[in-house]
Amino acid sequence: MVYYVARMFMQKTICRHGKATYGSFLVRQSFRTPQGPRSRTICNVTHLPPPIRELIAQALQGKELVDLETLELSEAQSFGGLGIGLNVASI
Repeated sequence: MVYYVARMFMQKTICRHGKATYGSFLVRQSFRTPQGPRSRTICNVTHLPPPIRELIAQALQGKELVDLETLELSEAQSFGGLGIGLNVASI
């Protein structure tokens, strides 16, 4: 039986090969099994720009990236996309 309570986070790893040092940023998922806690890599975001990596890290921590109350629609031809976005954001 697998107990599936997962949490995602960003992890910075540093690897050294000789005198060279390499850093990578990984989106990881931690979860519990009957054998104890485990983690796995979901994706590698090393090559994304640092501001985008920071946004991903904040989103994984559950922080709001945009105040939903301040979003406004202006000069749009279709309301469907915004309606879906607001519906998903309120879940």
